[in-house]
Amino acid sequence: MKIFWVCLAWLLLAGTLFFPGCKTQEEVHPVGEFLPESEAFWKVVPRTAVIERIGIDFEFTEGPAWHPKGYLVFSDIPGNTIYQWTGKKYVIFRQPSNEANGLLFQAGGDLLACEHGSRSITRLSPEGKLNTVVDSYLGKRLNSPNDLCRSSLGAIYFTDPPWGLPELNEDPSKELPYNGVFRWHDGEMTLIDSTLSWPNGIALSPDEKYLYVANMEILPTDGEDLYDVFWMRYRLNAAGEVEDKTVFYRAPDTTLPGGPDGMKVDQLGNLFVSGPGGILVLDSAGTHLGTISVPIPATNLAFGPREKELFITARSTVYRVSMEK
Repeated sequence: MKIFWVCLAWLLLAGTLFFPGCKTQEEVHPVGEFLPESEAFWKVVPRTAVIERIGIDFEFTEGPAWHPKGYLVFSDIPGNTIYQWTGKKYVIFRQPSNEANGLLFQAGGDLLACEHGSRSITRLSPEGKLNTVVDSYLGKRLNSPNDLCRSSLGAIYFTDPPWGLPELNEDPSKELPYNGVFRWHDGEMTLIDSTLSWPNGIALSPDEKYLYVANMEILPTDGEDLYDVFWMRYRLNAAGEVEDKTVFYRAPDTTLPGGPDGMKVDQLGNLFVSGPGGILVLDSAGTHLGTISVPIPATNLAFGPREKELFITARSTVYRVSMEK
């Protein structure tokens, strides 16, 4: 996310909360457009795909996650609520949410949440029991866990920028001297990278050989702020440990609305990343195939069952992309 629009969103977005149950599936509105860079885009996103707006008037939506039982959850960070969308209406899934951001369901139905309020990752059981997974590294409190993914071995990878701290990097309560990328496994924390300025979205490749992380650097200039927006790729060994890293893709135009935020990887290894201009679709070699453009800058995304639907959170709004071929 770019600093200026994230800060403005937190300070200025004061729209009325979308009251649960007010919106129905029949009231969706086709919006947005598809911007292919090559014909290969249509092999990933079908030509019949449609973008629909299925929710409006939230404060700042993030962290969508699909439950195998057939519903979507997502965070409204300043609204301090996790909502559930059943396909017909919205209901409150958890409130207060400790300003939860990124969300992830585990196989048994537990919901992992990156909480800005508690500066931790928590686990909520289907029975409603809440406990802390991790909240510190080497005795120092985490900044504000942002997004996460989980390997088949049970390792949790997550980013820890300072977006949840009132004064960001200058906040007096910030204890870690960097904004890290971490791995948590069997009670042990490993620092993957401490060199990224604003790590954000994170995802694993289907074969779990690669870990991807979105990042933004502020370039020093005498005038208007300029940004370097790029996605890192970390090569993992069989144990899920990092062996090396490289810049996977760099956004060519950072003046477009939106910034490096959430991402997902499909079963074929294609990346869907929130970035300048919308949802950028990249193949596994780092080629930009095209963009799914939505009216409001995207914050995060999640696939529905069998990747036939793509859900996009975008500040005040939630979109659904029908991907049926």
